[in-house]
Amino acid sequence: MHNAVKYTEEGTISVSAESRDKRAVIHVSDTGVGMNKETQAHIFLPYEQGAYGISDGRGLGLGLSICKQLVELHGGQITVRSEPGKGSIFSFDLPLTSVSNLPLPQDSLALHEMTEGAAAGTAGFIVPNGALDEWAATVRVPPLLSEGKVNILAVDDDPVNLNVLVGILSTEPYNITTAHSAREALDLLGTRQWDLLIADVMMPHMSGYELTQKVREHYSVSELPILLLTARSQPADIYTGFSSGANDYVTKPVDALELKYRIRALITLKQSINERLRMEAAYLQAQIHPHFLFNTLNSLMALSDIDAEKMRRLGDAFASFLRISFDYLNTGELVELSHELELVEAYLYIEKERFGDRLSVVWELEHDISLLLPPLSIQPLVENAVRHGILSRNQGGTVHVRIARQDDGTLIEVKDNGKGMEQDKINELLNPSMKGKSGIGISNTNRRLIQLYGEGLMIVSRPNKGTSISFVIPNSRNKRSI
Repeated sequence: MHNAVKYTEEGTISVSAESRDKRAVIHVSDTGVGMNKETQAHIFLPYEQGAYGISDGRGLGLGLSICKQLVELHGGQITVRSEPGKGSIFSFDLPLTSVSNLPLPQDSLALHEMTEGAAAGTAGFIVPNGALDEWAATVRVPPLLSEGKVNILAVDDDPVNLNVLVGILSTEPYNITTAHSAREALDLLGTRQWDLLIADVMMPHMSGYELTQKVREHYSVSELPILLLTARSQPADIYTGFSSGANDYVTKPVDALELKYRIRALITLKQSINERLRMEAAYLQAQIHPHFLFNTLNSLMALSDIDAEKMRRLGDAFASFLRISFDYLNTGELVELSHELELVEAYLYIEKERFGDRLSVVWELEHDISLLLPPLSIQPLVENAVRHGILSRNQGGTVHVRIARQDDGTLIEVKDNGKGMEQDKINELLNPSMKGKSGIGISNTNRRLIQLYGEGLMIVSRPNKGTSISFVIPNSRNKRSI
């Protein structure tokens, strides 16, 4: 019936049945596009689909193949008669049975009770029965690391699949957003922070494999886990899924309980990576460079004999720098802008007192900007500009800190007119897999921004022309689409 509807743009579809030699013969006929002999020869093969223009592009091309197997398992045969432009007639026969051979009512009930909830359910999902639910309730499931709602993006061109998936996960602490195409999913990726992407493999226009590859251009396997669902279970299909960048690959029919555990594992992975990045940033800030400590203390001692008031102000800035560097807020996801700027101001005040005219600081802050941003996101940029951009040159230079409103969010930019760097060095700083110690703070900041907003740092630099490093905190976490 589905095949007849798909290939009959207008006309008539009819279903008829007759009894012939103790067999039932069922016919489904249409007045659609029809088929030539060559097409008829392979339509019952798996993964074969018609090429006529009105095809909706959905499905795997398995329907007629499965139909043929079901008929033959019941001792029947399926045939097709068709001519191009004159429609098609599909016919199959099944053996008739007498009423005396039907199972007794109690046998039917027993069979129903045995199979209820254990057979493959709608849309390729296996929904566990009550006994399994009770058992699953007793299993100790590790809690999620974050108490907030988890955001899951699910994409499938079949709305039934999406509805079943949402139903299975309805008891979990997840916010589930659905998309009906890969392109729609790519657009939605730019609207919020996502913890997991669940994608069907076989979709028109862009497959789940292609979608995964595009997502991996912006997100690593730890920054956005991807779970692929598909009816294709050949080793080559699974290899393709993992080589495309998927974290996990589940073949249909999918056991609902197994699916829940796999999703929980991937989300826990994502949350643990987020936590590790935040702890890494806090650890890096707490590991204050010994030379910075010694030189600041020496400056305080020198000022004690020259200018007591200057010594007091430097001591206050140094105390603020140490206090904020060890603050527990640095391990959280977001802090107030004022908290971050207090650390930056303390640091720049200390460096300005130490290096005098070799370091100039320009602040350009719009009034009444109040926002939340990742902790220790501005400080590493400023410290990089001072240490590696300005003070690496004898003549010194200027650090320019700018915070300004834009249409899509708030721009935070740190510029210097220092020694600059080549593009290879920029790529190294932004590479999440870098092994060296230099630039870890920049790389860490970039990865945390990508985790939260989908976009990281923008670095523009030329040798001996200075460097500009910037990022945008989106309004209401509205990120740019991929």
